[in-house]
Amino acid sequence: MDMFKTSLAISPLPAKFAPLLFAGEWEQGTETAAELGYDGIEFSLCDPEPSLLDAIRKGVRAKGLAVAAIATGQSYYNDGLSLTSGEPGVQASLFERMKTFIGFLAEWSGSLIIGGVRGKFTGDPQTWPDQRRRAIDAVRTYAEHAAPLNVRLVIEPINRYETNFIHTVEEALKFIGEVGSANVGLLADTFHMNIEEVSMAGALTEAGSKLEYVHFPDSNRLAPGQGHIDLRSLARVLRRVRYAGYVGAEILPLPDSATAARLAIEYFRAL
Repeated sequence: MDMFKTSLAISPLPAKFAPLLFAGEWEQGTETAAELGYDGIEFSLCDPEPSLLDAIRKGVRAKGLAVAAIATGQSYYNDGLSLTSGEPGVQASLFERMKTFIGFLAEWSGSLIIGGVRGKFTGDPQTWPDQRRRAIDAVRTYAEHAAPLNVRLVIEPINRYETNFIHTVEEALKFIGEVGSANVGLLADTFHMNIEEVSMAGALTEAGSKLEYVHFPDSNRLAPGQGHIDLRSLARVLRRVRYAGYVGAEILPLPDSATAARLAIEYFRAL
């Protein structure tokens, strides 16, 4: 069978979010990805410093890779900025960051990941619907900016221990429907799915054509093949729904980044 397109999740800077390889060593990460035969890089970025983006652009081009996606969660994990915030200054700051990321992704028609950046509902539960509406409105605004640049947004369900809304594929699809933008789809991550879904195969089937990006960590967030998820059976589901996006390694750097990257690509090649 044809291989899936593969991506490696790395961070140019040290990050509070743990499942990233080569954190603070993006040049080494890009070189390793190219040597191992990955197709693209998923960069986890916080504040988009222009000189860093320019260096990344040149480095990725030089290695013959694509930028598969930009993960945006560090804006929340590092800086406390979230889509649910009621502070206009926070929303304005996030929009400026997202516009920069979208412009950067346009060269590769990459995906902008809306995962941890949505934050959490806080305060009185009676205010939670308003917080949800702010998140929906923000994503719609980003999507409108991204559409002419052929950049797509992907909503990632995250498990209950890391956030308190959008845990499952079904919940993400409902959120996407409320956004109502054609260029917003779904990212499925098997680590989170293993916690939240009744049936991972069923959830992927339900996602269908809305599924645009996949993270394939194992049950322990290590490289695929190091835990108990039957990822091969899930790969068969992906083929049944005619999935054509990236299969990504967003994994813990254990025993070290280089070994984790090698274990992941070897597993992906066998799918």
